[in-house]
Amino acid sequence: MRENSFTKNMRNKSNQELDYIIENKDKYTPEALQAVVWELEDRSLIEQGEIDLPEIAVIPTKETSIQNDALKKTTLNKENPFEDFEQPTLYSKKAILGFSLFFSTIFGVVLLMYNLKVMNKQKERTQVLVFGILYMILSYALLEVLPKIYFITLIFNFIGYGILVEYFWSKSLGKDLQHEKKSITKPLVISLLITVFFVLLIFVATTNGL
Repeated sequence: MRENSFTKNMRNKSNQELDYIIENKDKYTPEALQAVVWELEDRSLIEQGEIDLPEIAVIPTKETSIQNDALKKTTLNKENPFEDFEQPTLYSKKAILGFSLFFSTIFGVVLLMYNLKVMNKQKERTQVLVFGILYMILSYALLEVLPKIYFITLIFNFIGYGILVEYFWSKSLGKDLQHEKKSITKPLVISLLITVFFVLLIFVATTNGL
């Protein structure tokens, strides 16, 4: 029997709801879409084996666009009934890399913690926070005794990023997790403001010292 973790949920969906998921396929995970295809085949809405998952955009269901529009209207003022099947919107690994390298590892920690919050990984979120704090303390302690070269700071930041992604992301979210990319505009502005604030503090402290 063809089944995956979404099969049971899809069996409880109406034809209109299944067609709605297909119509908005870009928002859903491949596993959820596969379950929809199997259910449509079982209901004889499409021929079994007639279509492959990569061709899902052209699946010829027997439901009409009018029915789809009616379904959309009924869900406008209530919780999305399909949100469990949608791809989560998370900060990407590249975003974590950029913030870790150009600001510091703790900024990458914040982005990953947001992702874990979205995925309801509270225990893992705490673990990442503890790691971030300890790694920041260790890094600053070592940087105090090492030559004052920015390249060394980049190395520490890159190592921190590697631990965040290769260990914490892979362990908690899955190495090949598919997701929508969340905009980095807000965290970028906040990070720049924080950086400017600390630069000004250092400048003022240096000036007063003179």
